[in-house]
Amino acid sequence: MGVPVYQSGDKNLTYKDVLELFLRSQFIGAEEADSLLKIWTRSKEHPLSLATELKVQDRRTPNKFLTHDEILSFLAEKMGTVYHRIDPMKVVIEVVGNLIPQAYADRLGIVPIEMTPTKVVILTYEPFALSWVDELKPQLKKEIEVRLGSPKQIRHLLSEIFIVQKAFKGIARDQGHIGQEKMRLLRQGKLGELDSLIEKSRGRNLSAQDGHVAKIVDWLIHFAIMERASDIHLEPKKGLAQVRFRVDGDLRTVYRLDHDAFMMVVARFKILGEMKLDEKRKPQDGGIKRKLDNGKEVEMRLSTLPVNFGEKMVIRIFDKNVAGQDLSFIGFDEADLKTWEKLIHEPQGLILVTGPTGSGKTTTLYTSLSIVATPDVNVCTAEDPIEMEIDAFNQVQVAPQIGLGFAECIRSFLRQDPDIIMVGEIRDYETGEMAIQSSLTGHLVFSTLHTNGALATIQRLVDLGLPAFLINSSLTGILAQRLVKKLCSHCKKPVPANKDKWLTLLDGENLPVPQHFYEPVGCEECKNTGFSGRLCVYELVSVDEKIKKVIHQNVQITELREKTRGCYRSIRYNGARKIAAGETSIEEVLKVVY
Repeated sequence: MGVPVYQSGDKNLTYKDVLELFLRSQFIGAEEADSLLKIWTRSKEHPLSLATELKVQDRRTPNKFLTHDEILSFLAEKMGTVYHRIDPMKVVIEVVGNLIPQAYADRLGIVPIEMTPTKVVILTYEPFALSWVDELKPQLKKEIEVRLGSPKQIRHLLSEIFIVQKAFKGIARDQGHIGQEKMRLLRQGKLGELDSLIEKSRGRNLSAQDGHVAKIVDWLIHFAIMERASDIHLEPKKGLAQVRFRVDGDLRTVYRLDHDAFMMVVARFKILGEMKLDEKRKPQDGGIKRKLDNGKEVEMRLSTLPVNFGEKMVIRIFDKNVAGQDLSFIGFDEADLKTWEKLIHEPQGLILVTGPTGSGKTTTLYTSLSIVATPDVNVCTAEDPIEMEIDAFNQVQVAPQIGLGFAECIRSFLRQDPDIIMVGEIRDYETGEMAIQSSLTGHLVFSTLHTNGALATIQRLVDLGLPAFLINSSLTGILAQRLVKKLCSHCKKPVPANKDKWLTLLDGENLPVPQHFYEPVGCEECKNTGFSGRLCVYELVSVDEKIKKVIHQNVQITELREKTRGCYRSIRYNGARKIAAGETSIEEVLKVVY
């Protein structure tokens, strides 16, 4: 193989070009290069896609291979350009989707991803076929900066952009002149004028059954799942409405759309969720089940709320595959895992899972129930709402408006020969009393409370008016949990441990100070956030005789903490273990301890 010499003019990248760059940099030998060339020439994949599948040794770190992005960064540098990983959350689809015709972009393998008043950034996977730059400059009237992109990412984004933009253009055509004017103002970035036009055109009758709207909704669901979003927020505003995703606990704006299109998207979700389309004055709940292309099944819980500029909707996404047979997501240590498994296999007793909204209580309960819901067991659940449909459970949707509350459900369950009962939440004395009485009559009862910790749960039960002797007789275990962001394994960096922060976190508990803490940095893999995913920090209290002796009718949280010290490992201690293991940062754990 000889060294490639790039001439001016268009030239598509070849397999030989890419292999020559690896060969010159001594990442591969001549024999391997010739062998790969014979294999690659039989492929229909782009040379860059095949290059990212190679196992190339990272010389900086022993026993580590270059990642997909590192390989493309290396090739980009050798080709005299810069690699850019596409972050779909940062691509302004409603603007860049109107810059270049789809057929033109598809043919050349280019996609615009950023636009400023003076410049457009365009990605390509053909860095030596650039005659299109001179063709586009007069049309765009801006400078064009060309960067290298991944062929798979570019093709995927092109598909996403033009599916969505075709749908919105279809809506604009259906709405006539006003819709076209909105698209023109949106394309030109004249958001102030667009806001005024939206205000004038509110309240038009539009169809949520329209095929264009269906495509936008399907895209939103797919995009949210691809980005690991736990929630989709559809929020009406004075001008452009916005779509936000909650990813790793943080909300990020991903899209803006005009009011008419927004109303149709919300209406489409309401139809799918079997909600009342014409009811916009009262909050509503609904649900959607969706099977993905990869065979996974997700369920979505929908909630609407009337706000000052329209109807706000939040869609919570549940992955049914998470609530399975594995409790590893909680991160129990060996002793606590044995304790929890012992508690959930007891023939009777009351087990409570506590934590704020979005702390993973539902996943913990469903997974634990799935473990014990064997074919010889009758599991009955009362939920508000039913968040995931599980075949092994007999699930009841609470309906207070017809007198079917949690307490009424438990009474009915007792006539249904249950073995295990799950009550969505203990909110009042009556539900608490029924849950306790059920646990005392030979049933295993699970429920949740919203409290700040395991011991605070005991005080909450007392504050509800439940007698201390009944609590002592029934309560067997309490699990309090929180979610913290998980450090990105690709970029986290060690820093000397701060002893003062460590001692503040542990608050008197004994755990040696580690040599290092780990801090977030930010890289392409984690989209420059420093974090990827979330993990559980928890405290598990097995209510034994020593703890029961402390519980009385006037007990306070300070007394509970003082007299039960050493009986269990606190959320602080378990958070500290995850800090020492390099799974999260001390700042993240300090945010959630109390």
